Amino acid sequence: MSRLTSCLAITAILGLLTGCMNYRLGSMLPGDVHTVYMPTCVNQTTEPQIEQDVTRAILSQIQTDGTLRVAPELEADSILSVTITDFSLKPVAYKFGEGSTVNQYRMSIKASFALRRRADNSLIAESPALVGWYDMDFAGDITSSKAVGLRPAAEDLGRRIVGKIVQYWP
Repeated sequence: MSRLTSCLAITAILGLLTGCMNYRLGSMLPGDVHTVYMPTCVNQTTEPQIEQDVTRAILSQIQTDGTLRVAPELEADSILSVTITDFSLKPVAYKFGEGSTVNQYRMSIKASFALRRRADNSLIAESPALVGWYDMDFAGDITSSKAVGLRPAAEDLGRRIVGKIVQYWP
């Protein structure tokens, strides 16, 4: 009985070891990429000025994560290009008993990104579509609601972009 138990234990340990052989703690970025330059996001939506908030949120998340250091363009190992491709504000909840009166909206910001080596423009990481979003209560009018939701939606998008970059599996 103890021989069977030890055989099972050894098999389980070997299974765990072989299952974790490709796991890597930390960033999946190449070893030569330590710094990043990020120009202002390109805004392909009809929503004015959101590129400023999204750029600020992504840079803040890069600094918070700490895997990459933000650097001037000519000193950076890599360049992060982000294009905002969609912006939406959609109702997600209505007032009880008033089916047409919106109570809560979801703000979504969709973007694509490419991280390239500055030296040879080779692609390091990319994603054609990531969405950051934020659910918020209606703030009296659409303009006020947009002002309330833009920063948290941009921060969510920034977390998703930086997460994809540092955990990128080519």
